[in-house]
Amino acid sequence: MSKIKIAVAGCLGRMGQELSKQIMNNNKLEFVGGFEHKKHKNINKEFKKVSDINSSKLIYSDPTISIKSAKVLIDFTTPESTLENVKIAYQNNTAVIIGTTGMTDAQTKKVKSYAKKIPILMSSNMSLGVNLLFNLVQQTAFALKDTDYDIEIAETHHKHKKDAPSGTALSLGEYAADGRKISLNKSKVLDRTKKITNRKKGDIGFSVTRGGEIAGEHTVSFIGENDRVDLVHKANNRSIFVKGALDAAIFLSKKKSGFYTMNDLLFSK
Repeated sequence: MSKIKIAVAGCLGRMGQELSKQIMNNNKLEFVGGFEHKKHKNINKEFKKVSDINSSKLIYSDPTISIKSAKVLIDFTTPESTLENVKIAYQNNTAVIIGTTGMTDAQTKKVKSYAKKIPILMSSNMSLGVNLLFNLVQQTAFALKDTDYDIEIAETHHKHKKDAPSGTALSLGEYAADGRKISLNKSKVLDRTKKITNRKKGDIGFSVTRGGEIAGEHTVSFIGENDRVDLVHKANNRSIFVKGALDAAIFLSKKKSGFYTMNDLLFSK
């Protein structure tokens, strides 16, 4: 059985390096290369000379070179870069795994339009555990009504993370809102400092902590008058996101087209 050829966008970033290393250690996958921003200091240098990725391949600035030779592209970059990379993947019939967070509704809609021709799997979090949490939150929100239980979502990440709340926290909010058949846009509360008012029934509150090297922690609390239910996920390190992305790549390599989420992978077994 031939190996699945994988390319990595942002290959020298924190996630990019972990992905590249684990692809090389996976006997089902083949690392065909990666690319970085054209202004990156290590463009056109060998991986093994500038990182602990043991490959003599060159680091490209042109995404097309790697994407064209890959069966699947894995992208954990920025919304703007991701859109450009997906467009190139679309032109070269390459499947795409998107772990990029902070995508707008318009950007997501554009990604979905490309999925009419190529398979795309997009998730705010590649951890199978977090995706199981999504479903648990939806079920719990449905069972515990807003007249009895308030929903608060707390998340903590490393100090390097730029978007806040995290994409995962917002996704948890979406699942909670879906469970209660309400709109997250109308019920989410991101900042309680701008006006002094009581908490409204149906509000979904968010709180954010940034510091150190914490890979990711998320807690969804359902708070009633007499009890409280906490659904918690804590990532000890980034390996769970890498494993999820590689599992997703194997899953997606068997698809011809369509837009997928980690739910499709989670419940495909």
